[in-house]
Amino acid sequence: MRDPDEGARTDRPTRIATVATLLLLAFAPSAPAGVRDDRPNLVGGEMGGRGLVLTANYERYITDQFGIGGGIMAIGGSDGLLTIAPVYASALFGNINSLYLAAGGTHVTGTGNSFNSSWLIHGSIGYQYQSTGGLFVRPFFSIISSTGKDSEDRPRFLMVLPGLTIGMSF
Repeated sequence: MRDPDEGARTDRPTRIATVATLLLLAFAPSAPAGVRDDRPNLVGGEMGGRGLVLTANYERYITDQFGIGGGIMAIGGSDGLLTIAPVYASALFGNINSLYLAAGGTHVTGTGNSFNSSWLIHGSIGYQYQSTGGLFVRPFFSIISSTGKDSEDRPRFLMVLPGLTIGMSF
C-alpha cells in the first residue's frame, strides 16, 4: 500500500523552490531604463549621409537598442521636383554614448524630363550622443551603392558620404 504522506513530502521541495523563485523575481532589482526607453522618438535634420543632401528624419526605437526610421527631402525647380526618401533600421550599442550602425535604402525620384526613379542601398556607421534631456547628435559615414550593375556586373557607383544628424528625442 502507498503511504498517503509520500506525495506531500516529495512535493514540499518543489513548492519551496517555486515560492523562493517567485520571491526572488518579485524583489529582483530591475535594470535601469536606457535613454531610448525614456525617449524612444527621435526627430532631426540630417546633412549628407544616406539622405545625400539634407533630409528631415524621424526614428522610433522599438527597444533601447533597435530602431526604424525614415526621412524626406524635396527640391523643386523649373525642370520638376526631386524627392529623396531614405528608410533604414538602426542599432545602438550603448546608452548615452553609443556606437551607431544602420542599413537600408534611399528612394530617389523626380518629375520632369531629366529625372529617373531609382533605389540606392546604404549602410552607416558612426557615433551617437543622446542626452537624458532630449538632445541627440550623430556623426556618421554612409556607404552608398546603386542597385543597378554595369557591363562587368559591378555596382554602377559606390560612394562614401559623411553625415551629421542633430535633433531632439521625446
